[in-house]
Amino acid sequence: MILVVDNYDSFTYNLVQYLSEMGQKLTVLRNDQFTLDEIERLSPERIVLSPGPGTPEEAGLTVEVVRRFAGRVPILGVCLGHQAIGYAFGAEVVRAPRLMHGKTSPIHHDGKGLFTGIPSPFQATRYHSLILRKETLPACIQITATTDQGEVMGIRHRDYPIEGVQFHPEAILTQHGKELLWNFLAGAPANAEARPPERVHPPAARPASPVAPTGAAPEQGSPAVVDAVRKATTGMDLTRSEAAALMHAIMTGEATPAQTAALLTALKMKGERVDEITGFTEAMRSHAIPVRPQRPDLVDTCGTGGDGTGTFNISTAAAFVVAGAGLGVAKHGNRSVSSPCGSADVLEALGINLKMTPDRVAQAIDEIGVGFLFAQAFHPAMKNVASVRRELGIRTIFNILGPLANPAGAPAQLLGVFHPALTEILARVLANLGIRRAFVVHGHGGLDEISTTGETLVSEVRDGDVHSYRIDPTALGFRPPHPDELKGRDAKGNAEILLRVLDGEPGARRDIVVLNAAVALVAGGKAPDLETGVALAQESIDSGAARAKLEALRRVSHQ
Repeated sequence: MILVVDNYDSFTYNLVQYLSEMGQKLTVLRNDQFTLDEIERLSPERIVLSPGPGTPEEAGLTVEVVRRFAGRVPILGVCLGHQAIGYAFGAEVVRAPRLMHGKTSPIHHDGKGLFTGIPSPFQATRYHSLILRKETLPACIQITATTDQGEVMGIRHRDYPIEGVQFHPEAILTQHGKELLWNFLAGAPANAEARPPERVHPPAARPASPVAPTGAAPEQGSPAVVDAVRKATTGMDLTRSEAAALMHAIMTGEATPAQTAALLTALKMKGERVDEITGFTEAMRSHAIPVRPQRPDLVDTCGTGGDGTGTFNISTAAAFVVAGAGLGVAKHGNRSVSSPCGSADVLEALGINLKMTPDRVAQAIDEIGVGFLFAQAFHPAMKNVASVRRELGIRTIFNILGPLANPAGAPAQLLGVFHPALTEILARVLANLGIRRAFVVHGHGGLDEISTTGETLVSEVRDGDVHSYRIDPTALGFRPPHPDELKGRDAKGNAEILLRVLDGEPGARRDIVVLNAAVALVAGGKAPDLETGVALAQESIDSGAARAKLEALRRVSHQ
């Protein structure tokens, strides 16, 4: 029997479900509803300490369970349970330098114990604001896993069968979570180099999982996708976690092309909901190659495309203006799909190398203030859906996911959309994803930009709240141009237009770039209001700072 100490957390249900699927007999007790003597009488074979709110000191008898049964019963701690193990042996629990709630991180580990047979790094979901302070860990506790920043993500007792993980193996977006739990059940030794051949009470057949590790898909594809198609075709909405699991099945190739096409079509016919888009985005982010700049003042200027207006690359030009004004820009973009020239096309025409490594992109953002994240290079798992999208020939949820899945995790964003109904929907998705401030916009004339030809519909995200209104360009001093003045050409022609704008050429093209840059500067906290943002954008161009950022990126991209 396995005892699960429930620290009053919903993730306890996930742990219990996973362990039950593995054929385990479980007893679940709340952390303040038992005595240590009662646990003695239960005589558990293993003990799992669940996640939970608060600190170890506030977690009932959790810490005392560690102290009483250390060396006698194998113990696994998850999140708060992990912190309780460290605290029980004398380590300090402190506020984490970065708050991580529903975000994924690569986890690097030693390949032993819980991590036997699991690749390093792997992506894991984190929900915590506290962390073990590594400098206070006693000699009997060793660090088994860390983040890229060196934060403690796993610990192991040197003498006793006790391990803890700060992340959530039971979360839907954690890769290899079930394998980790299997290793705990199997008692994988810390010096093991390969997975033990035996399992503890293995079930007759291991159930299929929508979060199975990447590998060859079974011939029948994903049962979870089949179930989701049934739900969607009857008008039922998917939950956020269901959507994330389905996206994972698509990204790993577990879903067959026919299943993927059916799901995308069913969702489009039903209408994609906020939670569904959120779940898809979370999974897409977890499969992206991360870019990790150090500067915190990042903004992305990216649109969905597909507006059919044929304008020049407004948001790309605005990115350099924003960078010239002193705000960090993690510009996410791709080649053209529905227009003559995408952001990647125009940047390539300007002489920028699109094949920069993630580390080089992060370095460019930190050192010169702007970097380009080429979607094709940073979302390799999208290859599993490319042919399906091409053959379907219709807009699907993937047409709106790209701008939501910036691999650098920019906390601020200017996001243009091709349809006015999407402004509030995607704003609420960004709020769900923890974006600090964003402006989701649909401009007059159908632009996926802030427009100068007329009013722009805006849904603004600010600290989790969403409110919608309109921006009138004439109130900020801009003359409404004829739409033809904003038309673009091919990549070479658009590159020439962008250079003329950055060199200060007056007119309608400069005006629309300045207005979009102003909104991005407000989103990123560089400007307190649009009037100040406009002034900063004008100065960025007139001083030559914006053009200098382009030249710096061109130079750095070839180093």
